[in-house]
Amino acid sequence: MTTARPERTALIVDDEDQLLRLQTRILEKEGVQVLAAKDATEARALFSAHELEIDLLVLDVTLPGGDGAEQLLPEFAARRPIACFIVASGDEPPQALRVELTRIGGHFLRKPFVPKELIRLLQETASVAHEPAVPGPV
Repeated sequence: MTTARPERTALIVDDEDQLLRLQTRILEKEGVQVLAAKDATEARALFSAHELEIDLLVLDVTLPGGDGAEQLLPEFAARRPIACFIVASGDEPPQALRVELTRIGGHFLRKPFVPKELIRLLQETASVAHEPAVPGPV
């Protein structure tokens, strides 16, 4: 018996193990395939390996080494403009990040959050049209 490929694939980037596990469980319970990264280096590697599959990114504002959502959001949005973005933080995001998030139509998720808040954002982003993983003939 084969299992169907999940309809959505998410990349979650968070350096807090407990939050990373929680977000992974929430999204997997909703039928989303999850790729999880603890820092920007791991996130970039996973993004590059699965770029055409990823349609949702959940990015922590602050990550070890200084590359958080402020650096990753414009980088990933430029490479995968049809993806949906959620930025998570316990604090207000910096002004430049808020501007970029608004520009691409992303969402902000304040930590700590309850699972239903993440599920609500997941449902809001579900209506976004997705391009096929393999481009068709031109």
